[in-house]
Amino acid sequence: MGNHDYGGSDFICYNDGETAECKDSSALLQALDQKFKWQSEYTSSNSDRWSLKDHFYVTTLEDKDSGVTIEIYNIDTNDASAHGMIETCCQCYGYAEGDDDSCDNVARGDKFCCGGDTDMYDACIDAFDAWGEQTRSNLTEKASASKATWKIINTHYSPYEHYTQELMETWFKILKKAGIHLWMHGHTHGEKHDYSSTTKTHFVENGAGGGIQKSSAGGIPTYATDYVENVWSYTGDEYGFFSVTAGEEWLKLQYHTADDKWVYADEWSSVTKGGVATKHCWYIPVDGGAGQTCDSSTSS
Repeated sequence: MGNHDYGGSDFICYNDGETAECKDSSALLQALDQKFKWQSEYTSSNSDRWSLKDHFYVTTLEDKDSGVTIEIYNIDTNDASAHGMIETCCQCYGYAEGDDDSCDNVARGDKFCCGGDTDMYDACIDAFDAWGEQTRSNLTEKASASKATWKIINTHYSPYEHYTQELMETWFKILKKAGIHLWMHGHTHGEKHDYSSTTKTHFVENGAGGGIQKSSAGGIPTYATDYVENVWSYTGDEYGFFSVTAGEEWLKLQYHTADDKWVYADEWSSVTKGGVATKHCWYIPVDGGAGQTCDSSTSS
């Protein structure tokens, strides 16, 4: 789940199918649970591939011939400090009725933050804090004990772009102990690849798969520059997606986009279809090292 799955900065509750102000703290908490329930019970039309089992759950992949195993830790990071639980819980866009300028730096107790209801705001923040703490506890336990070839985190936020320095350092202690090879996240509508020699973790930002906007990749906060360095960033000129291929000794990370054979038009019937080109290709070693570039767009 991400911030917009819970409501973004709009009202969290509903009335007659429309977003509406929550009557009290109980109604708000019920609405948060309902939003998660709707997502978790969704059945996709594409081979029923959609999966959202809990605020924390592990997906295990195994190739029996090679013995390669992958554990993907799907985690809830909506307690993020930037564009996370504060904006979601305040619901300012709902209270300000479209006056977005009034939502800059809105905080607990403001009239546009839960209508000034601090009890409601605190109950909402407590819920996200609890999910975040449980996530970190589960991740530490499961990943530290895991013997999987590859350990990958899948979530909405970055542990350093969207968290305060204190919480970032908490995350990095967990990553180092748990031996996480790859952290995959979105939120920012851009694409980039960072690396931390401190935790031996590669970070993949993949938020350019489509949506309401395209933007450049997120930056590295000043307090994180001693922990993380940028390997590759994209300018945000177009949408794209990425793929990960796993072997016994490497992960092959690739960012893809449309090749030069595509010609776009206002009507889909007038579009000339092309193929796929690779913007960034990188080999990530199993020992957690920095890795090296690759040129091929194949999986060989």
